[in-house]
Amino acid sequence: MPIIGKIIRVNELPPIGEREANAIYQVAALGSPTYTDYAVDENGDLKTHAVVDGTIPLELADNHVSISNADFLAEGMASQAQYNIKTQEKLAKKLEIPLIDGNAQDYPKIIGMNDNGSVAKLPAGDLGKNMMNANLSNSAARSHTLNASFSINTLGNPYILSGLPNKNSDTANFQKVVVQNTSGLNAIVDSKNLLMEMPGQMTDAERATWKTKMNGGWSTGTMSVAVISPPVVDKTDRPFWINLKGANLNLPSTSFKVELCTQDSISADTATVVAAIPGSQVQLYTNGIDLTFYYNFKNIPVGEYKIRLWNGVAWYLTSFTIRVVSQIQRIPLNNIVWEQKVYNNAVSPAITQAGTAVSYSSDSNVKAPADDSTFIAARKTNQLIWADEDFYLNVEITGKTAIINSANGSMTHFVGLVNAANGVDLLNQTVANVRLVQSYWYPMCKMFPDNSAEMVTTAESTYALNVTFIRRGGSWTIIVNFNNKTITYTKTGFTGPVAFGMYNMNTGGNTGVSANIVDLYKL
Repeated sequence: MPIIGKIIRVNELPPIGEREANAIYQVAALGSPTYTDYAVDENGDLKTHAVVDGTIPLELADNHVSISNADFLAEGMASQAQYNIKTQEKLAKKLEIPLIDGNAQDYPKIIGMNDNGSVAKLPAGDLGKNMMNANLSNSAARSHTLNASFSINTLGNPYILSGLPNKNSDTANFQKVVVQNTSGLNAIVDSKNLLMEMPGQMTDAERATWKTKMNGGWSTGTMSVAVISPPVVDKTDRPFWINLKGANLNLPSTSFKVELCTQDSISADTATVVAAIPGSQVQLYTNGIDLTFYYNFKNIPVGEYKIRLWNGVAWYLTSFTIRVVSQIQRIPLNNIVWEQKVYNNAVSPAITQAGTAVSYSSDSNVKAPADDSTFIAARKTNQLIWADEDFYLNVEITGKTAIINSANGSMTHFVGLVNAANGVDLLNQTVANVRLVQSYWYPMCKMFPDNSAEMVTTAESTYALNVTFIRRGGSWTIIVNFNNKTITYTKTGFTGPVAFGMYNMNTGGNTGVSANIVDLYKL
């Protein structure tokens, strides 16, 4: 047995690495006059005391005070028994090293620790949660600042942003819109700039469609007026009906305007307005060709005036004018004299003319109905207009159709104006006319203004139409109104003296036509 030499008195037993060998440490219990001896042999091993009951060393006995560490004592561990209990309690709280893989559903908690070393259980499902893998919600304001570019590629999947506040009632403060360039970069611009630049991104066809939609579905194509009829009115205290013929005149019923402007007005935007036509006095049509209004010109100064139209998007100013005169120079119609020529100089009660009216009906006593291109009757008045005089003539025409049992079926009646210097003859002598053409095998009549390719057609047994002839200089305008449709034909032609006439060809079945001069005056 080794010899124990040195005796060392201490307040607590040093750690193993700091103990001297072959020494006895006498450790004084706190506040005790006695010491507990601990022998350390030459190998540094601590020798135990003699046992109390023959089995347990004194320093390991539960009731033996063998702890002098101040931290242990502060925790209430003054004996081996208390130390053992505390140690077991702490060991019970330690986590075992996990050997299996799990998930947040089966293992919903993880350990978190604060800066002081205190630990707590946290939801495992919140670990790594972000906007890409969770249905997030908040009860307080949140913000996110991007200090670098941030992009999202949806790969064609829906990307939905919903629930935004509705600011339709606060457009004064909400005038920005989100836009995107071809690279997918999002930005904001003023809404007005977006609208102003939008038409520049469209084709001509798309712009036309867009303008029409912006105008409530009404046409916004470039308006034009080819004819103002009548072109002359006077200051008589009565309303005049004015008919406009052109294109894109189907104005919106809630936002149109019709105005009378001075002749010297050049720009539609800056035209000088003389009178605005009340909307209640304007008749709109959906065909885009016609517009009609009535107005009492008694308070309009004598002169020529242009008409300005507003279609809800743009102004249009006519190049033609309407003339206001003190009194219209009407041509007397009560002293008309007729010349006539009938096939074989026959006399027929079905072929008549008197006053302002002229009429024709098929008469087999004159010639048997046939599609033989023969003219049966020709009538014309005396001279009504002198050479180079401008005038306005309005005529009403009525007729009846018949089944034409012939191979060609294209026999024609001509009603119109002729050279007053010529004698009457059985051929078409008109210089401006409306052609009434009987069609093959059907009670149909096609009505052409002069040589126009456009026509109006009826399949009824009878018909009625209105025709206007206007000459200004060497320019002629022929307007045919029938069954709410209007066709207009213009040409350059005859400037000599004018008479009115009718020329009738034979037809393969009984047919007829009548014409009556309604109005005639100089321009």
